[in-house]
Amino acid sequence: MVISCLEDMPLYEECQKTLVVDGLIDVVPSGWRVVEVPRIRGKFCWADMWDAGVSSARHENVVYLDSDRLLPQDYLQLVEKNIADDTFLFTSNHFMMSRELEVDECKEILLRFSQDGVLTDEKYLGCVRFEPRFERPVHGPGKNVMSGSTAFTKKTYRRIGGVDPWYRGHGAFADTDFHFSSQIAGCNFVDLGIPELHYPHPKRGKESKELGEMTLRRLGLYNFIYYCDKWNLPMVLAESVAHECDLKRPAVYVQKKLKEIRANAKESA
Repeated sequence: MVISCLEDMPLYEECQKTLVVDGLIDVVPSGWRVVEVPRIRGKFCWADMWDAGVSSARHENVVYLDSDRLLPQDYLQLVEKNIADDTFLFTSNHFMMSRELEVDECKEILLRFSQDGVLTDEKYLGCVRFEPRFERPVHGPGKNVMSGSTAFTKKTYRRIGGVDPWYRGHGAFADTDFHFSSQIAGCNFVDLGIPELHYPHPKRGKESKELGEMTLRRLGLYNFIYYCDKWNLPMVLAESVAHECDLKRPAVYVQKKLKEIRANAKESA
């Protein structure tokens, strides 16, 4: 579905097309190459995936796309027009789809947004939910410049140092961390203003079992505790997130996990 949208875009044929996967793939789309990234100790690593994509790129300009994001036909043209060193391109108009639709319906939805991000066709009301991606780092749950489609130069990525390899497995905040690192490094974030659809899909753990909402929240909390400690942020931020994780004693849980994270860091040093 994502590739079908890309194929409609001018400049698509001029792009190097690479799938970065953390396992085996059954079918390789025509014109694409595959980079397989093994999981170390069975855990997904965000940094390994980003590094593999950037390192395998033959061109200086890089377009990073999540495999579940659908974009309008003028996306690549807007990237070409706006890309520059020390700049990340993204769109704040991110919409989570509330149900699965056929690819032609998704393409039609992308055409039915006004310039101010309003879905103008009543036929599709209730099919999407607005979840903005924030231009400036937010220390907490939420979508940001790095969570979805973004474009940048290899020079910029290498100057920043890439994604923190600590973040592994399910759970968020690797993108939040990279976003904050990029701001500290003085990067600009340019909002292209186009709609981006986030196609729905379950998240799965071991043996392909679907993970529940509360399990995902706790995995994200563990990452956020590390994030707060790394950037010397008040741990009360993590405690506020912990209150949404159905824990009996959120503050105690956060302190316990913080000690665990720091102990593991000493062992790895």
